[in-house]
Amino acid sequence: MRNIAVIDDTFDIELASTYHLSIQYCSRNFSFVIRDASGTNFIAYKSHWFDKPVQKQEMADQIRGFLNADSFLTRSYKSVQFLYQTPVSVLVPSALFRKENPEAYFRFSADLLEEEKVHYRKIPSIDAFVLFPMPEDLINQVSFMLDKVQFFHQACPQIEAAMAETSGSADSSQVFAHINPGSADLLVVKQNKLILYNSFVIKNTEDLVFFILYLYEQFGLSQEETALNLSGFLERYPGAIELLNQYLKQAEISKFPKEYSFSNCFSDIVQHHLVSIINLSRCE
Repeated sequence: MRNIAVIDDTFDIELASTYHLSIQYCSRNFSFVIRDASGTNFIAYKSHWFDKPVQKQEMADQIRGFLNADSFLTRSYKSVQFLYQTPVSVLVPSALFRKENPEAYFRFSADLLEEEKVHYRKIPSIDAFVLFPMPEDLINQVSFMLDKVQFFHQACPQIEAAMAETSGSADSSQVFAHINPGSADLLVVKQNKLILYNSFVIKNTEDLVFFILYLYEQFGLSQEETALNLSGFLERYPGAIELLNQYLKQAEISKFPKEYSFSNCFSDIVQHHLVSIINLSRCE
């Protein structure tokens, strides 16, 4: 994947305090988008891919380098969101969630590394919290360098967007698949209810196709009638779309949400790559 930097001519660094900054970070990529004072118009996007995966113990130092090196990121913004992308997460209904000890819920589903801390964020559309581990020194570094920063997991924008998109289809079902480097986040929404959210480790095209088709079988979904919405870095798995089209009649690739506007500098950007970071704007 290539590195990208696009900036609208109207962007004024002196107005940064009126803009909104959203950052997405994982072991393979660092990217960010900026919205203008309206909060709905995107005016800048940068993405940087790493030659090899970054180890968790190296993330804090790497983030420090990125935030110091880019003049856009040394300013204070009206709001700052930081999405940490990881295939490890747990959803807990609000009625069962207690903030005092989030680690207790997390250990029921996965092992927590010594250097990690469990972070959490509420997802209003399903009245639940997503819990996810982050390296503690990464949290501390980002919090120190970015004023007013709020932390998110990719489940937040993905679920909020999926529930918004299906809100007018009470009798239908839909599958969403967001493709990350090395993993896929899969959602099933049925009759306006989230039936499944899970992340699967993906090594090749066959893995991706298998997990998606398995969901259709597991939940009794019609391959002719149930739509599949694909987003993320599909190109990392060559031939996946062609294979899925052999089995599914309503597979489509995501585009930019209609609720937002985009500067002309976004005209050549592959839209489905930015779905999570764009929909992060929906989150609280």
